[in-house]
Amino acid sequence: MEEILTPTQVAERLQVKPSWVYEQTRERAEVRNSDPLPKMGRYLRFDWKDVVEWLERQKSAVKPRRPQHVEGN
Repeated sequence: MEEILTPTQVAERLQVKPSWVYEQTRERAEVRNSDPLPKMGRYLRFDWKDVVEWLERQKSAVKPRRPQHVEGN
């Protein structure tokens, strides 16, 4: 069963502001993110399963930073 959510509901689940959800769906977000948050339909709605899959892709796309080695004198 699909679980269809509004932007506000997605924001609540992700513990972010609704404006962040909107920004992640915008085409211009492609400059910052080549994989925008998937939306569905004329009215901005999200399938929770698609959101979770998107989050997993984002997590794997971020490379962990390695601590820089500082040589002592």
